[in-house]
Amino acid sequence: MLLIVALTALTVAIALPLWWIVRSDRRLTWTTATLMGMWLTVIGMLLIAEIPSRMLYWFDSTHTALAEHIPIAPLAAFMEGDTYIIIRDIVVNTIQGAFFVLLFVLAYLWGERQRKAGRFKA
Repeated sequence: MLLIVALTALTVAIALPLWWIVRSDRRLTWTTATLMGMWLTVIGMLLIAEIPSRMLYWFDSTHTALAEHIPIAPLAAFMEGDTYIIIRDIVVNTIQGAFFVLLFVLAYLWGERQRKAGRFKA
């Protein structure tokens, strides 16, 4: 399920900029801005909320099975302890933060490109 959500988010995230590049000779209208804002909201929710949530569910459902198959006793004890939960949260929050920063960097780069092309007027 996580793979399907991730592939859908990436497909939409890749298709939207490609669609905009093809139409780059036009100015940004209110309708286009609203539609792009809705798409960016959906992409943001998938990347920032859904994918990290699915990762947490996956970690919780598989860590016991992984701990049973680990032959090294200290590592198996780590998989059952509170330290595992802390590491799991750090990993998922790092991925979530990377998606969050990526969205802002892409928006900034797009805005700068549009400003340099003279498409934004104050």
